[in-house]
Amino acid sequence: MLIGACLPASARPLSGAVEQYDAAKQWIPSQRLPLHLWREKIAPRLKSGVVWGDNLLPLESTDVVWVQIPAWLAGSWHIERARFYLDRNGAAAPEAVNREDDVFGWQQDRMGGYWTVLRSPITNITESENTFSRFIHYQQSGLQKSSVQFDLESDNLEVRVAKKSGHVVNVRKRHDIYSWIMAAANSGAALSGNQATYQSTVVQANDHVQFVDERGRIEENSSGTVKSRPQKVAVFQRVDLAADGFRARDSFKAYLEKIGRHDLVPDN
Repeated sequence: MLIGACLPASARPLSGAVEQYDAAKQWIPSQRLPLHLWREKIAPRLKSGVVWGDNLLPLESTDVVWVQIPAWLAGSWHIERARFYLDRNGAAAPEAVNREDDVFGWQQDRMGGYWTVLRSPITNITESENTFSRFIHYQQSGLQKSSVQFDLESDNLEVRVAKKSGHVVNVRKRHDIYSWIMAAANSGAALSGNQATYQSTVVQANDHVQFVDERGRIEENSSGTVKSRPQKVAVFQRVDLAADGFRARDSFKAYLEKIGRHDLVPDN
């Protein structure tokens, strides 16, 4: 709805103000902006009614952070089924197919510690008959809470667009805290660096999801926790060069130098 649509004529803004408002809703940059500029200039005005264009997405993978992970988590994991529990009343949906593949650990430091890389932002798309949704994962962080728990935290934006008009239908924010918890393992496995001891490790993955609408209200009917039991399908394999050309080995060494951990920089 345009500003002033329900106001008497004497109270409506000048035509110039209306033109500026319309221009703001239709403005699309000539190219995608890096994350810090996108958060300042684009994100605040992504609201219902805005004309959509893919240049409203940020440049991908411009922020790179390395985080240390527990040894038992390093490797490839597969999730086949999951169950969703509502925050509002704790009600559980039936267990459903929810296939997901995750890889933790790209590099090892000089002392044998495992590190994974978080590159932001990441974007993806889903489609329905009349709309499509662009998901913008614009901030990620990781923290080893204990020897048996690692948390991934992320902030995301979902922009739903009508295919016919090309206008944004709605926007909502999503905040995830994705906890990977070693529930059971061989004695001492949490502290061991031996990947072979983790094949029988039992892991619980809890992804707590909170949705917030354009008005800042929590969507209680869709916020909750997705619980699953990942299975480890492969041990850690070092990644020096990503498929998109990202030079992981060089980035990892530079990161350790930057944070003053020269003692951890690998020799080769």
